Amino acid sequence: MTLQHFNEGELHLQEQTGDREKIAVMTRHLMHDFMPDQHREFFEGLEYIFLGTVDAQGLPHASIATGPVGFASSPDPKTLVIQMGDRAGNSAFEALDLGQAVGVVGLDLSNRRRNRMHGKITAMDAASVTITVVQSYGNCPKYINVREISERGQPIAGGEVEERDVLNADDTALIKAADTFLIASYVQDGSGAPYEGVDVNHRGGQPGFVLVDGSSQITIPDYRGNNLFNTFGNLLLNPDAGLLFIDFETGDQLHLHGKASLIEDADEVAQTSGALRLLRIQISGVRRTAKATPLRWCLVEHSPVNPDLAPEKE
Repeated sequence: MTLQHFNEGELHLQEQTGDREKIAVMTRHLMHDFMPDQHREFFEGLEYIFLGTVDAQGLPHASIATGPVGFASSPDPKTLVIQMGDRAGNSAFEALDLGQAVGVVGLDLSNRRRNRMHGKITAMDAASVTITVVQSYGNCPKYINVREISERGQPIAGGEVEERDVLNADDTALIKAADTFLIASYVQDGSGAPYEGVDVNHRGGQPGFVLVDGSSQITIPDYRGNNLFNTFGNLLLNPDAGLLFIDFETGDQLHLHGKASLIEDADEVAQTSGALRLLRIQISGVRRTAKATPLRWCLVEHSPVNPDLAPEKE
């Protein structure tokens, strides 16, 4: 592995934190162009997987695909096959096509295990998508709040989709209560380098860690992590972001699109407990779908490393 596995945005932030050379050494053992057997077995044991895709308008989407254990399979170390079922009505999944870049994060909320991969669609039919691995690696369990699946097979509501340009009161309440969300970003520069493609990743904290600044803006703290800066590096080069918030009790999904900006002003960052920097999203699109997943989850415990939130100002 070489530094070519990171784009210029990622390298800039790694240099800024003084970790660039350390990460260059670490990634020789961390990143692969295949999935190790333990990753393959992990994906095959999941009942839900998160995907990052890009639609025809160039907007990234973070989405969840669900199915019984085995709905994702890995016939060889370079391949992940996902049984997608009926893709109709899901704009992110309807846009899937041969050759398209896809980001994947396998996340088991019950044990905080997380593996990431991105690749390209090399085969598909009415029910399945085959992804060939470009880059694969494991991630640490930090900030993952433990949840168990409490219900399966819940009916998915048809047609209950709301689209708007700004957040309404219900959207705001969901975000303010959230302790978990997914974010998709991408870089496509024609280089053919391993970093090129779509990334999707988990972000977590205490409920309320995402700040709602108004109906068209949210601010997210960036806590201490592995300093690879996959998400932030992508967003420095391409500010388009797609976010997914899930109401784990009702199955509702809230998708946001917007432009991201990195906030590093020391005084502003210091106002948010535990933050090393902030990510601000200027929202341009909101899509809310009621009862969009057949699964429900119950909270077991929050991550012990989640920073405490500063008390709200009166």
